[in-house]
Amino acid sequence: MRKIKDSFIVKDNFFDKKTYDKILFDISKSSFTNRNTIIKKEHQNNYQKIYFSVPLDFNHFAVIEMKKILKNMGFNLKSSEHNYFLSTKHEESTPHADWRSDVNCLIYLKGKHLVNSGTAFWDKVDDNHVLNSHVGFKENRAIIFDSKIIHCSLQFNENCGSRYAMSNFFRYEE
Repeated sequence: MRKIKDSFIVKDNFFDKKTYDKILFDISKSSFTNRNTIIKKEHQNNYQKIYFSVPLDFNHFAVIEMKKILKNMGFNLKSSEHNYFLSTKHEESTPHADWRSDVNCLIYLKGKHLVNSGTAFWDKVDDNHVLNSHVGFKENRAIIFDSKIIHCSLQFNENCGSRYAMSNFFRYEE
């Protein structure tokens, strides 16, 4: 079983064209809800106000297809949570780690091809977050990474746009 530790993989053209087009149609008819209204109050942070989501169940066609692709890449993962996300420009960076999962598979779906609409990866140095690397937004690009890596959207910078993505959280199979 392939594991990812302290690193990330970038894969362009993640979905085949037929599946990708079906996903674009699906998000065009989906109703996105502000994350502030659906997350638990004790986990509420101001940055959540700029994220809108549509929860996806384990039998959703995009989830099934994404899991097949990851399995073909050597990952044997147990689903935890899947969402379509719409994120908009932020006022500031929001570095965080996703401690409830082992692997994050973030798939960019729709938006302008911009570096500052992508994802930043950070190191924690003393009490500060220091930008280590970043991946620009490109439609149908997936970033598969260790959920414990500190990361956030780059949409707090100039020259960014809104983006649709599919966020997937996994645990390793025992």
